[in-house]
Amino acid sequence: MKKLLWIPSAGVDQAALERLCGHFHKPSEPMGEAWFMGDERQMFPELLGDLDAVSAYDLQKPLIEIASGTSSFGPMREWHIWYHYLLGRLVPRSHEAHVSYLLESLLTGFMAIYPNGVYHEPYSGFREDVLLTLGRSIMDSECWNGSDIAIGNVLRRSNNNPRQVWIWWDASGDLSASLFFCLKYLPESAIEAWLRSVLDIQSPHWRAQVLVWLLGAHEILNGTVRWPSEFSMEARPYIGWEWSHCLRPELAGTDDSGSPPTEAFIAAENRAAALGMLRAYFTEDRFLEWMDGISSVYYLEAELQELPSAFESIYVRGMT
Repeated sequence: MKKLLWIPSAGVDQAALERLCGHFHKPSEPMGEAWFMGDERQMFPELLGDLDAVSAYDLQKPLIEIASGTSSFGPMREWHIWYHYLLGRLVPRSHEAHVSYLLESLLTGFMAIYPNGVYHEPYSGFREDVLLTLGRSIMDSECWNGSDIAIGNVLRRSNNNPRQVWIWWDASGDLSASLFFCLKYLPESAIEAWLRSVLDIQSPHWRAQVLVWLLGAHEILNGTVRWPSEFSMEARPYIGWEWSHCLRPELAGTDDSGSPPTEAFIAAENRAAALGMLRAYFTEDRFLEWMDGISSVYYLEAELQELPSAFESIYVRGMT
């Protein structure tokens, strides 16, 4: 496949997006909710109209139904068809948010539908097109001011709370979901180059969040934790995202694509490729370079507190 790199402002591949939209047409019947326990099932007729007129909040709801419904009841053709139609059309709006980013719900939906990888592509080149669109959305130009993040458009959006903290000590959902998405669906041979491109972005805010994510993700990278459903809400750092708790091992067994069930959310070979690259990358000098950049932003250093020391213990000293 075409090499996937994360480069600020080099986001969604427009040709790939056009192919996604061109292959999946609007369904003729509205989509319904997952939890239809009453006499009348809630439907989402607004999806049959102009999607541009539907708010981010009202788009998150059907995406959550797709992910949670597939997790709880197994695959359903109705949700499969609707997700693929919505996918390409909502990628350009993925940075809109209501509490969480729309991007998170799009990523969770895809992971729920394809828990064992993209075993049968809806069309030839589908997996690559999704990686070049959904998998690169976080690199969109609206998310970046030069080499630094556009604060408020990506990662942590505001410190508008009584304590006036950004919560940089937890991984932002859009970043965590995007990292796991690429780590899960990229072929093993592409992991090293992609991950190096992630680490080479020099934005202090970005590196603070990547450091936090790597620290929180260590147990899933080494195989101690197998699925996002095992993430603890009390963890410091917390690396979950919108409805990531519905990504559980039962999904692998109910996948009706014909794929053999995977033993873990991230394949062993992809985890090994990532850990091998990280072992080589994080020398003491490289870690100090990262810390110099992070400490240049006072609130990053203040909010991370003990986390860099924990990171150093695992990734710099523990992996040598």
